[in-house]
Amino acid sequence: MNLNILFFEALIYASLATKNLLSQYFDISGYSPTEIGILMAVLPVVSLVSSPLWFKISSRLGQNKIYYIVSLSSAVCIWPIFATSDFLTSLLFMILFSLFFSAVVPLGDSIIMTILKTTGGRFDRVRLFGTIGFAVTSLLLSSLVGISFFWLFAATSIVLAFSPMFLKRRPGESRTEAPENPASAGSLLQFSLMTVGMFFGITLNSFHNSFIAVFTRQNGMDPSVVGVVFAITALSEIPFLLVADRIIEKIGSMKILLFGMAVIGVRMILVSFATNVYALYLVESLHGLTYILVYYSLFHFIHYGLSGRRMIAAQSVFWIVRSGLTFIVGSIGGGIIIDKFSVFFAFRLFGFVGLLSAILMTGVYFAILRSRSNSI
Repeated sequence: MNLNILFFEALIYASLATKNLLSQYFDISGYSPTEIGILMAVLPVVSLVSSPLWFKISSRLGQNKIYYIVSLSSAVCIWPIFATSDFLTSLLFMILFSLFFSAVVPLGDSIIMTILKTTGGRFDRVRLFGTIGFAVTSLLLSSLVGISFFWLFAATSIVLAFSPMFLKRRPGESRTEAPENPASAGSLLQFSLMTVGMFFGITLNSFHNSFIAVFTRQNGMDPSVVGVVFAITALSEIPFLLVADRIIEKIGSMKILLFGMAVIGVRMILVSFATNVYALYLVESLHGLTYILVYYSLFHFIHYGLSGRRMIAAQSVFWIVRSGLTFIVGSIGGGIIIDKFSVFFAFRLFGFVGLLSAILMTGVYFAILRSRSNSI
């Protein structure tokens, strides 16, 4: 497999690790949970508009060219956030940064899938390097932010500036086309159900990533714990990614997603009771059975269960929900609940809602299966 692709994936997910640690920077800077929620929700709000826009532009001008623009612009626009100290100015510069950064991971993964479909290869193995890049970056920054948060912004800028170097220019690249093979009505129904499931599952994950820094600080834990937590969660994804495609082929993407939804609800509840570092680390290792199952099962279904224009439209919907709606609800809603009640109550509430949604979605899924079998 092309090493350039692997390093490229590692770097774009390294940038995602640095983005997650912005919540800790805002917490240490003295912002309230509601303000942190609003600042962290800027990226998903902006992505509701920017993601479809960048995908549309890239289909005309070429994905690689647009990736150069968004990654290098993000590398520059991250610095004004570090230079400001008041909420409104930080909000303004987060909007500017998010306009470009919101497209980095979606475009990056789309570029990789385009290459893999042309040259062959398994996305689970490539995505594994994204997980490794995320984990290594989180571990390194867990120590460096204790010295200065300057290193968080420096790392963000470096990985974003270097990632385009691993993209090879393809002569004549102008737009992305996909063969038009009509998807069945069943496939579209499954996509809709899985998208709803992903919304609930990743909303919990976005809440966790936005407020785990608040949780650890209120428990009197060292600031380095946040980076270690993100590293543990990333490393816990590795076992699944080693066999992801095979498991989906045997069990089915819908069942994998439902299982991930249920476990993430349980994990949020358990986190709320983890009042010491070692208990927290143990609970966070469950992450490998949560987010990556929900994310990967739907991503895999879109690229192998749909085709043509429907695949392109589903891809846009996927990123709007995954990087947009889920983070809006998780960040803003979570911040308000924490301010009104407590961070411990918020984790338990999100956990119970997630578990209940998994149970309801499972009931709906098996009811549809029964109705189909009765109609045959």
